[in-house]
Amino acid sequence: MGTTPGLRGADEAFAAMAQQASFSCEIVNVSVGKSGSLRKQSMLTDVVEARAARNAASGVKARVIVYSTVTAALMQNPKGKYAVRFDSPAAENRPGASGAWSRRRETKVLSNADVLLPWGQAALKLIPQEARGVPAIPLHVPIEGGPDADRSASIAGVGERDIDALAYAGYPEKRGLDVLIQAWQTSGLDQKRRLRVTGIERGRALEFLKKRKIPEPLGVEWSGLLEPGQFRYTLSRTRVFVNASRREDHGLSQLEALAAGAALVTTISEGPYEALPLATKLDSRLIAPSQTAQSLAFALRSGFQVDLDDYSARAQELLEPYRPAAIQQVFEEQVVPALGLR
Repeated sequence: MGTTPGLRGADEAFAAMAQQASFSCEIVNVSVGKSGSLRKQSMLTDVVEARAARNAASGVKARVIVYSTVTAALMQNPKGKYAVRFDSPAAENRPGASGAWSRRRETKVLSNADVLLPWGQAALKLIPQEARGVPAIPLHVPIEGGPDADRSASIAGVGERDIDALAYAGYPEKRGLDVLIQAWQTSGLDQKRRLRVTGIERGRALEFLKKRKIPEPLGVEWSGLLEPGQFRYTLSRTRVFVNASRREDHGLSQLEALAAGAALVTTISEGPYEALPLATKLDSRLIAPSQTAQSLAFALRSGFQVDLDDYSARAQELLEPYRPAAIQQVFEEQVVPALGLR
């Protein structure tokens, strides 16, 4: 589907893994077209996108078809082997009556798949009961770099952090921009430190906050949407990455923040939040136990008290399974045989 930078990056990473294993792999892009304007409710969004994915896959011939999201698979009727790769199943992210159609279709397409490829352990645990008999292999999205990576390109190390705190708020309601800003104000950090918010322009952010009667905050810079390379470079200069999301369908930016050597301050977001167990193991004081400004403010203050060198070194050890070499090994030793390609 490629509807977000994270999904597009995951597709490209999968194709690269296949090609490194000496298999040809083509990414079939989905174009929603004019019907995209109908995507104003979850069921309509899924129907529109699933239909577009079915049209895009029409006539595709391959030894194996991999649908890179559950939505892309909902209306498919493949004749050969297929796998479904996903960050979060509809059983988890499509609750209530509006998600009934997606959940029903998901049960069928996952149960009939040859292999399920959840992005991680968190997504693995949420596979619907009806599909538990299908082989499931967690296949992470590769996390590149580290706190001292690519120094030739002037990426800062742990001791050279000139950005106090960074957050992503591309979807302000989902990302909890209101809670984030209130926590920043409550923490008192706004008087002496700076928070940089990416993924959203200043005007749109202030409009969102105004509707919630939150005044324009002090000590906040708005960077807008950054290209993936720019975002990773910015992370490499950041001391604390803060997440206030109400829901996470995986949390790539949080894993990238840990890889870049930043401390992760986060709420306990709902959903298959892959980075949360790692962050908890690293320092539980940096985990806000509730989606409130007061709770996150306390975690934020703690984030500036950690020994970042020690924190980052331990984070790199925890991230070993998410590195390209480790994931390539899983792909070649587990995924390829499961798909009958070798």
